[in-house]
Amino acid sequence: MIKVFKNPLLWLALIVILGFLVRLYKIDNPIADWHSWRQADTAAVARSFYQEEFNPFIPRYDDMSAVSDNPTQNPHRYRFVEFPIYNSLVYFSYLLNGGVDERLARLISIIFSLGSTVFIYFIVKRHWNTFTALLSSLIFAVLPFNIFFSRVILPEPTLVFFSLGMFYFVDRWISENTQRLFLLGIFFTICAFLIKPTAGFYLLPIIYSYRVKEGRWWPIPKRYIYFLIVSLTPFFLWRVWMSFFPEGIPAGGWLFNGDGIRFRPAFWKWIIGDRFGREILTVTGSVLFFIGLLAKPLASEGKILHLLALSSLGFLIVFATGNVRHDYYQTLIVPALAIFTARGFVLLVSGLKCFVPRIFTIPFAFLFLSLTFYFGWNEVKGLYQVNNWAIVEEGRKADKILPKTAVVLAPYDGDTAFLYQINRPGWPNKQRTIEDLKNFYGLTHYVSINYDSLTKELMEQYTVLEATPKLVVVDLTHENLNYIDNIKPLLPKKTK
Repeated sequence: MIKVFKNPLLWLALIVILGFLVRLYKIDNPIADWHSWRQADTAAVARSFYQEEFNPFIPRYDDMSAVSDNPTQNPHRYRFVEFPIYNSLVYFSYLLNGGVDERLARLISIIFSLGSTVFIYFIVKRHWNTFTALLSSLIFAVLPFNIFFSRVILPEPTLVFFSLGMFYFVDRWISENTQRLFLLGIFFTICAFLIKPTAGFYLLPIIYSYRVKEGRWWPIPKRYIYFLIVSLTPFFLWRVWMSFFPEGIPAGGWLFNGDGIRFRPAFWKWIIGDRFGREILTVTGSVLFFIGLLAKPLASEGKILHLLALSSLGFLIVFATGNVRHDYYQTLIVPALAIFTARGFVLLVSGLKCFVPRIFTIPFAFLFLSLTFYFGWNEVKGLYQVNNWAIVEEGRKADKILPKTAVVLAPYDGDTAFLYQINRPGWPNKQRTIEDLKNFYGLTHYVSINYDSLTKELMEQYTVLEATPKLVVVDLTHENLNYIDNIKPLLPKKTK
């Protein structure tokens, strides 16, 4: 085994600093890069806390459209998904800053990701060894896929942090049984489950830890029952409270196997070929990962981290459709991927009897790890790209033109990123007739960056506040009895 430098905490600190620096790349991106629709929804909750009222029990965002299996519109803009721990912290940063600044929202995600880097080190060190722990943290810190998804405005970085904290402190509490660890374990478990119940996939190794400690499954000692009751009650209370606001709960049943893709060839192609082999680990990193995963645990290693990998596989299978459609779902399993990629590297460098001599495996280990970062960056760098600057620039112009009380229809294929830049509540697509939206839900204005048929129709029928080649703002509260002739030349000319 390679000797570790005398002060591993110093190297951990350097890894954290490196992780922080690489996450500053394009931290000032507007909410218009990859998964902008989901980022906009998350950011809108924090902004509504700041601009309207801070009430984490009734989170609101910009979208007033029907977002659940119930076709009822959402005029109160309820957003009941995760309990808004992350959004609340972003709100407090806005208070300190004296205004909304999405860079602060990204910075909070970065801080949580760096905390996850530290937890990975202590978890792996506790069950394996210091060198593998440092390498696991390094891979987690600089893996290009994880760099991008740990500076997004999403709850996932916070979820990973609290899930790892739950794993670490509950595992230690089971072994050491101290009050401090009991309280820390409860705190991290409560937060993890309130953010997303998918934190439950981190429980399998904890259950194994309980079995090793107690030597039996039944009867369950009272301290574990107390722990479960206290730590899971807030989650169930939140779910009961959510049920009173059905119009604010997005449909989620499709995430499991809504399109029947689970275990089909396309499922493995997407998860193994595309996600593992291209976007997250790339081919070379996947080789290291599977070496680390499939090699038998050494005498000096425990089995608990293999169960973390197994539960991560379970997450991919249970939420089959969600994982195929959304790559940010795999943020939850990146710790396991980083840990076993590091283990695969260490096994190649250390050498095993079943391997070729170390004179061959050592250079391959360094080559594969280097290519993992190189190929990964080539795949991920496009995610930072803002594909349509018009929704940012023209949305901000519309924000200056519209009255503060405006309720807008801003069609953008259902994507709320344009609505977020306009900074008004409303609809990202036309779900009902204009008259219905006006009469029953208070629609006042129409904003578009396209001169489509609906835009032209509304420009002729209502008062036009702004008409440029890139932006149209229409006041739907006043009919345009005399169509403004000087607007017509601004319409895009038909090409022959």
